[in-house]
Amino acid sequence: MKVIGRRLALGLASAALAGGGLAVAPTADAATTTAQVSAAYSSTTCTTVYYKNNALLFKQLVPNHNLAYGDYGDYCVKLLQKGINEYYGGTPLSVDGNFGPQTEAWVKKFQTDSPCSQNVDGQAGPNTNSCLEYLVGAYGPIYP
Repeated sequence: MKVIGRRLALGLASAALAGGGLAVAPTADAATTTAQVSAAYSSTTCTTVYYKNNALLFKQLVPNHNLAYGDYGDYCVKLLQKGINEYYGGTPLSVDGNFGPQTEAWVKKFQTDSPCSQNVDGQAGPNTNSCLEYLVGAYGPIYP
């Protein structure tokens, strides 16, 4: 799909999110964190919801939208990149908020290596994000 079409689809998805619909199907008690309340795709905040990954014991904070190749200037992607860097104990990714080929490759590596992520598709959906949150606290309100 062309990037323009993908961005339009993402824009429509974010409009649906603003209306209360949520593509990641969170549990009934979904809530945004007080430290990170803002609209999706903002460059300075990441809106999160609680999500129950069946591989984990507790609900985890995750972005309220999937993170995927082509996302640009998304603060949630910055948190994803910081979390992957922390998980691997270095700085394999530049933290720029742009989900490009390197971020996609490292997400696939994380999905392969982590004990609780289930699909290896290069997209950071609720299962991958909840696993990253569980392991390093990537999306919690205390993360810098």
